[in-house]
Amino acid sequence: MQTSQKQLADRCLGYALIAFFIPITRLFGIVLKRNHKLKVSPENILFIKILGLGSLITALDSIAAIKKKYPEAKLILLTETNIADGIRPFKVFDEIWTIESSNLFSVFLGSAMHLLKSWKLHNLWVADLEVYSKLTTLFSLFTLAINRFGFQLFPVYFRKYLNTHNVYFNQFLCLEDNYINMSEAVTGENSLGVQGYKINSGKRTSESDKTYIALNNTCSDLALVRKMPDELLQKLCVWILENTNYKIALLGAPIDQMANELFINDKLTSEQKIKVINYTGKDGFDAYYNFLSVQTAFIISIDSAPLHIAKKLGLSTISLWGPTNPKSYLKIYEEEKQRHLYYYSNVQCSPCVHHTRSLPCGGNNACMKNIEEASITGLIKEMIGNL
Repeated sequence: MQTSQKQLADRCLGYALIAFFIPITRLFGIVLKRNHKLKVSPENILFIKILGLGSLITALDSIAAIKKKYPEAKLILLTETNIADGIRPFKVFDEIWTIESSNLFSVFLGSAMHLLKSWKLHNLWVADLEVYSKLTTLFSLFTLAINRFGFQLFPVYFRKYLNTHNVYFNQFLCLEDNYINMSEAVTGENSLGVQGYKINSGKRTSESDKTYIALNNTCSDLALVRKMPDELLQKLCVWILENTNYKIALLGAPIDQMANELFINDKLTSEQKIKVINYTGKDGFDAYYNFLSVQTAFIISIDSAPLHIAKKLGLSTISLWGPTNPKSYLKIYEEEKQRHLYYYSNVQCSPCVHHTRSLPCGGNNACMKNIEEASITGLIKEMIGNL
């Protein structure tokens, strides 16, 4: 199933079920009078994040801070199979439950199986990290967990009737700050402790001596307007090969392998191809993360999962933004400013992604097409000087 089909199913089925279960939930809440205070520590915490590897990686520090608060609790993640593969190497979760989302039958079968497992867990809390999903809200409800945390904003206003603890999702804050607020709600502690927590706090060494600069121009099928045009990607590749001593690694998921191969064959000369590798889904995520850490000086990327992966691994980053605003998805602390440079094509209609279903440009993404080569090569020179 494509992402758009999953969202359609979530919207249509979700609203129908929510309309049915809200009065039932309210009635049981009045009758049972369950205590939802945080005085008794959980034995199990189930996190739900079905879509968005990049978003989940952004949340990892906040999730790890929850683990620090409740060291005896088992942390469980419910997610898609491919996201599970990407998050497992970070070793934050004690257990990962996966859902195969190739078709609706697989989704419902997997959900039912995991729901049954959740009923066997003692003193269960659930943290739903999906921002807009209706069905994940219902899944959280059906677990019968004593405490159920979720984000609340206008498109999902109904959650205040279904969750026991709602965290306001502020669309004007950085995404990471919203996850920090979620962590604060779950732990009952001040968020300052979460902000100071980092999974990867080690410093990289000999960065300028690495072999590759990684370039990523891939993203999910729902966010193709974030991509830079092939012409700009070609110019950046040529500039790097002609003006630096680095080779280039084109990143992506296995599904992007053919597109990257076509780009290399169509846009680069035979001499240039020798210094470019197509690193798309080779040998699994452990090898991929090791490649980035050991052989890559820094990454140049659009707004997608490889950018957030690289940042979490401690790499320096240069990112290109158009339909999304970097201030919403890229939290850069003062001491990191030289390590994370970005270019934002701040056109009149940006940001549009996540704010409207019908994009103002109709998907033409002029914000990315109008980025000039010199704007990015200037950042590359600055980054090389900062390594």
